[in-house]
Amino acid sequence: MINAIETYLSVRRTAGYSLSNTEYRLRSFANFAAGRRETHVRTASAINWASETASLEQRHTRYETVRLFAEYIHLEDGQHELLPANYFAYRKTRRVPHIYSRHEIQLLVLMASQLKPLDSLTPHTYVALISLLAATGLRISEALGLVMSDITPNKPNTGLNAPELMLENMIRPKPDEGGSHE
Repeated sequence: MINAIETYLSVRRTAGYSLSNTEYRLRSFANFAAGRRETHVRTASAINWASETASLEQRHTRYETVRLFAEYIHLEDGQHELLPANYFAYRKTRRVPHIYSRHEIQLLVLMASQLKPLDSLTPHTYVALISLLAATGLRISEALGLVMSDITPNKPNTGLNAPELMLENMIRPKPDEGGSHE
């Protein structure tokens, strides 16, 4: 089974996945199956191996890792069993996201501009980052992963375009909004 796991990991990595946790889990499962003298994925073994962890979330993650591998390897060797999806009936709950108001964004930018040391790039970096997030709706990981080639002024639908880079409109209050910001 280890050779099949290596092939699976290689194919997924070629597609751009890092898979460090997946590799660890699949090797652990392969050792578990080998201890049972099994050379193919079996539903009962996957359930038993996944059940060795403490939490429902961990059991689900382990089981789903093996299930996805089994789907892949079953195409090459039909003796590997296809595991039913969501066996442990785990459902991840996500917190409701907080949408920052214009005023909250302005306060964040103001506080970022006051970060110490004032004569360093730190306050400017955070002002730019917060403004970029607010103006574009990028996730933090997407913003931090930007490279110069992602910024393509005057070329719509490719990377960021010039209007999206005009961040000052996002952080300056507009006269018609009222409030005590004037």
